[in-house]
Amino acid sequence: MEIQQMFERAKPLAAAIWKRFRGYPLFVQLVLVVPILCAIALTLLVGNMGLALMGTAVAINSVIAGWIGGVLVLVMGKAGIIVAKDHKKKS
Repeated sequence: MEIQQMFERAKPLAAAIWKRFRGYPLFVQLVLVVPILCAIALTLLVGNMGLALMGTAVAINSVIAGWIGGVLVLVMGKAGIIVAKDHKKKS
């Protein structure tokens, strides 16, 4: 019974968090979600043992590598959109 009461108290908090999240611009939403999804996907695909860095003994956790890759993809994608818009204006 106590767990159900905790869920009932958490529902307004979850709704407020979701409403605030959906109020952000699309790019900010993607910055918050895509790196996490990339980290989860890389962990599921490679495992959590780590990635060997170019054949050396230095291991990088797949969660960290996925998160960094997700951020880079978003930033480079946004930069590409800005460059394309600028190029279109000049033409």
